[in-house]
Amino acid sequence: MTTLALAAAGWLTAAILLVELRRRAGLVADAAHELRGPLTAIGLGIEALRRQPAARRRADALTTELCRMELAAEDVAAAACGRRAAVRPGPIDLKRLVHGSSEAWQAAAGRRGGRVTFDWRTRGADVHADRRRLAQAFGNLLANAVEHGGGEIVVRGRPTDGGIRVEVLDGGTPGQARARARAGPRGRGLAIATRAIEQAGGRLASFDTRDGGRLAVAELPVERPR
Repeated sequence: MTTLALAAAGWLTAAILLVELRRRAGLVADAAHELRGPLTAIGLGIEALRRQPAARRRADALTTELCRMELAAEDVAAAACGRRAAVRPGPIDLKRLVHGSSEAWQAAAGRRGGRVTFDWRTRGADVHADRRRLAQAFGNLLANAVEHGGGEIVVRGRPTDGGIRVEVLDGGTPGQARARARAGPRGRGLAIATRAIEQAGGRLASFDTRDGGRLAVAELPVERPR
């Protein structure tokens, strides 16, 4: 094959790849567009719930999960350009955010015969981070606890030197522990949670317990005590 023929083949391959990339980018853009409408409708519905005193607690919980959905929609749109949505850091009431995630997963835990217990033993404190990313992190930790654990799930908040420690502990059995060991790490959800917490200046670790459960420990720096 001549040099000219090789060059022509290379240009043709590049043109085909460019057309395919544009097609995929269009699909991503369509998906992101279709997510925005339902998210707006859900957000308005939650605001209506918040005006009813009896439903306010549930509305707060749903708002936490809505934050995750909105961020996912932005990430989908940004993925067309090979990136993630921009980080928007600010002060966050960590207790309220984690409590919202716990409440949001209460019904799912109940359907599996368990429950989520919230045990927060530290004064309210702000952390400086992207609220939606942290909602993403703790939502994934709760999802893992509900879907892969069992029994009672305990969410704890404790003070540390200059920060706060949040634990998510799920129950389990030795049989479940062996099954998890065969399956390997909890995958994408744990990786997303780790990235979000590290982005906030913290760290996340996960351990198996002796009774077959799993303990996830997130440590975050506190911006200022209340």
